[in-house]
Amino acid sequence: MSISLTGKIVMIVICLGVIAGMTTMIVFYVEEQNSITTTTTSTTMASTEPDETPDTPYQVGVGIADMTGPCVEITFMGYAELGQTGQGIHMRQYSRAFIFVKGDTRVVLVTADVQAVGIAVRREVVKNLQESYGDMYSLRNVILTGTHTHSGPGGHLVDFLLDVSILGFSRETYNAYVDGITRSIMRAHENIIPARLFFSSTRVQDAQYNRSPFSYDHNPSEERERYDRNVEDELTQVRIVKSDGSLHGVMSWFSVHTTSMNMTNQLVSSDNLGYAAYRMEKTLNPGRPAGKPAVVAGFFSSILGDISPNLRGAQCEFSGNECDNQFLICAALERCFAKGPGNDMFESAKIIGERVYQGAMVALQNPSEELVGEISVIHQFVDMPEQAVPRYDPVLENFNVTEIVAGCVPAMGYSFASGTIDGANVLNITQGTIHGNPLLDTIAGIVALPTPEDIECHAPKPILLATGRADVPLPWHPRIASISLIWLGGFAILGVPGEPTTMAGRRMKRVVGDVMKKRGFAPRIAVSALTNEYIHYVSTFEEYQIQRYEAASTIYGPHTLDIFLNKFHKFTVTAIEGTNVPPGPEPADHLNDTISLILPVVLDTSAFGTNFGDVIEQPPEVVSRGDTVRVVFVGANPRNDLRQESSYSVVERLELGTWRTVATDADWDTKFHWERELDSNTASRVTIEWNVPNDVIAVPYRIVYHGASRSILEGGLTQFQGVSRNFTIQ
Repeated sequence: MSISLTGKIVMIVICLGVIAGMTTMIVFYVEEQNSITTTTTSTTMASTEPDETPDTPYQVGVGIADMTGPCVEITFMGYAELGQTGQGIHMRQYSRAFIFVKGDTRVVLVTADVQAVGIAVRREVVKNLQESYGDMYSLRNVILTGTHTHSGPGGHLVDFLLDVSILGFSRETYNAYVDGITRSIMRAHENIIPARLFFSSTRVQDAQYNRSPFSYDHNPSEERERYDRNVEDELTQVRIVKSDGSLHGVMSWFSVHTTSMNMTNQLVSSDNLGYAAYRMEKTLNPGRPAGKPAVVAGFFSSILGDISPNLRGAQCEFSGNECDNQFLICAALERCFAKGPGNDMFESAKIIGERVYQGAMVALQNPSEELVGEISVIHQFVDMPEQAVPRYDPVLENFNVTEIVAGCVPAMGYSFASGTIDGANVLNITQGTIHGNPLLDTIAGIVALPTPEDIECHAPKPILLATGRADVPLPWHPRIASISLIWLGGFAILGVPGEPTTMAGRRMKRVVGDVMKKRGFAPRIAVSALTNEYIHYVSTFEEYQIQRYEAASTIYGPHTLDIFLNKFHKFTVTAIEGTNVPPGPEPADHLNDTISLILPVVLDTSAFGTNFGDVIEQPPEVVSRGDTVRVVFVGANPRNDLRQESSYSVVERLELGTWRTVATDADWDTKFHWERELDSNTASRVTIEWNVPNDVIAVPYRIVYHGASRSILEGGLTQFQGVSRNFTIQ
């Protein structure tokens, strides 16, 4: 169907009008495994790679790469906040890759600092890998997950609803993420060595709370009584140990939203889990720069659907009154959102990240159990609306084969538009909405109308957006979900392409654990959210009846969880028995159907009499430990050069006549800000801030800015740098 540019713009404007107030368009923490099979059997490793021995039963590679996308002018993905466009960097985005090999079986697992990865990115990553390694890597065995940070550039997910708040597809974001993830896997491939795997866990206190307790309490009382809290506070860990006993890498799963950085933040950030990884890698790799560790520490998002890091709870934006956007409502046009535990979002991200890091270090020292046995990856593309499965009874903990339930064509409920208390909402829509609004129904009907079957299937959800019926200019939501299970010597990693709520994740673990125990395995399980696709949320049937945000965003209807439980039950049996499942229908490729209203960078200019990199504001000659040093430069658009594996800002100190790097824009203590000059579309300035640590030595320091300017006449980019005057620490 051919659509004029005007038509495309009109469609986007209509959709933005519906979505503008929606917060927390939750990311699909992408483990986008385009996998076409299940028990992955890949090509045997090259002869140059070491063989496993009885003492080191596996071969394992670890790798990390900078995947930072365009840090300015691209809207962040997560809150669907149209004004939340990037203005710089607080922490860089990284992709951390882990490759496990035993015999002919090979599995890749990646955690990436992004809201969600998406099928389009995963396809291109696999294509890149195959150009170097042939069929060793494929959609069968490359599993990508996202940490779900809401402070990274979007526009890479392709499905229309997921990119529309970014103003469409961003080729810059897409390429940056593909390049970084590919590089991390290739580094892991070149770093494969004999290794052993050890499982441990611990509980992390004061790092999370349940933001939808009203929904949680509608789960059966008999089920709730099995647990002492309404959050999953267990941190699950697998450590990778070399044959000499030294550490090779660490993987940790924890359940918390990476939303300490709220919708007002405009600096790229990996948020609380990114800080935890930063801290752990600094500890395990003393003296090495941020983002360049030998021992890689990957943190994976787990059962996060209804879990918030903002421990001070939700308050109305202006009045400060307590709110929950369901029973306690703010005044008109006053947003309800949560904060804390810190005095600002940066401090909050650090506090939560520090607590998760401390938990990971405790797990690292705790007694552990060695993982032994086979490895495999079970994967299937599942057409969710076509599924009909036995319903799971959470009290009796069995499947009722006499009651068959089905999935629905994707649709979003009204409470999706209300957002969560981690985001904000100025529309007159509250959580728990179970009745439609004729005006909004009319507006949303311009996009697509739900069928009577859709309305019945999704009940009691009132359908706001019939996304499964909308395919102009391309599909708004995926019908096909990628579901996976990685088996590592008796440890099961459940790949969920969305955000399971606490009880939904617990049911997944109970179902898989029951199979494992019956087959003689201890129930060692991690739920890995945001894997392979992004399908928003997975709530329980009971929570679905309440229709808070998480339920309204369960796009395949009230029995979505039942489909996952049936699949994970079968996948666990399959992994243990070493058999296969059918590949399922691979999603169509819509990359070439995307549209974009994102403007390119055309030209950079500097004011008359100045050059790029000139210092506008110098630092003080003397600063104290704990102070913030601030330097302002004549700048150029950072989109000209993303400087992956490098930095825009560098803090240097003079040692024996040589300037040595102390910090970069990958470090927590720095901030890189970019802004246009007033009344100019081409001139800009850069502000670099450094919070001086208390343990620095008293020698001369300086701040260096690296940039690239774009010229029409020269037809290309010109690299430049700016250097501040020296300053000393007292």
